[in-house]
Amino acid sequence: MNVLFITVRADIGGGPEHLFQLLLHKPASVNTFVACPNDKPYRDRFESLVGRAHMTEVPHRAFSMRAFFDLARFIKTHKIDVVHSHGKGAGLYARLLRIVTGVRVVHTFHGLHIGDYGRAKRALYLGLERGLCRLTSTAICVSKGEAALIRDNALIADQKRIVIDNGVAVPNEITRPIWDGGPLRLLAVNRYDYQKNPDLLVDIAAKLKPSIPFHLDVIGTGDRIDDIRATIHTAGLDDCVTIHGGVSTPRDYFRAAHVFVSTSRWEGMPLAVLEAMSEGLCVIATNVVGNNDVLRHGENGLLFETVDQAATQLIDLTPALCATLSQQARADALDHYSAEVMAQKTYAVLTGA
Repeated sequence: MNVLFITVRADIGGGPEHLFQLLLHKPASVNTFVACPNDKPYRDRFESLVGRAHMTEVPHRAFSMRAFFDLARFIKTHKIDVVHSHGKGAGLYARLLRIVTGVRVVHTFHGLHIGDYGRAKRALYLGLERGLCRLTSTAICVSKGEAALIRDNALIADQKRIVIDNGVAVPNEITRPIWDGGPLRLLAVNRYDYQKNPDLLVDIAAKLKPSIPFHLDVIGTGDRIDDIRATIHTAGLDDCVTIHGGVSTPRDYFRAAHVFVSTSRWEGMPLAVLEAMSEGLCVIATNVVGNNDVLRHGENGLLFETVDQAATQLIDLTPALCATLSQQARADALDHYSAEVMAQKTYAVLTGA
């Protein structure tokens, strides 16, 4: 069977990493092809797994008629049996390609990203998505919370919707430093947009500075990264917050931290949180869809509603509580969120098994 994966992102992010894990764990019976932008680092990583002849290019987070017809030709040339789209932009290409080529389409939402839409834009998008879902054979939701949102917005028939939890690479051993009550090393991954809410990270750091010794490292890049750097400088936080930008080996940063902080306004299934759990970090996160699908407050992590709650949780954190939450988080990652299990379930859908 020949499967074409489409993504309009190949930069650092959860969606590209999700696709990379699917390619890494594909069954021998499936031939994989990838359409993606010429972004680093994942474009090269995809090619290393599927080969140059199985790659084609689409623009970064944009729709192009030229790319659309190139994809149609690619599907016919390579006798593609199934197209699997990842995210909103890729889903537009894939579902419209169903009309032109007749190919079966499986779509993974990776979050219902309408939180920053006004009423008119929200109605327009949901109407479009309902139409596109009529062209979708199966829709994969990456968490139960995401599935509930999609059900509540009546996007696709229940029998065409399935939940497959996101999965990550879970190392056999962890090398994270044990926190002994000294300066707390915090880590965050951010895209510097409305969804990821980087301003809340700055607010939390400002609340912590007078109370405990800590350092917050932030990895990732995005449109507002320079604005956030300026805000950190203005707030006098340069000594305790470092913005690293995009990094090639993010797991090295996870392995140097004690606590992972997520400030997202919403998620599908948060890959960075799962990666933190797999590395045995204590996770403190906003109580939103995606985060609260994974975290059980007080058992395998901590959830907060406000900046004051987040600051209080970090100030009151003890080495014993940190160790307990970290151990349970890693156990949950091993048991429920491995990339191998995610890939097995996904390919069962793609192949109709």
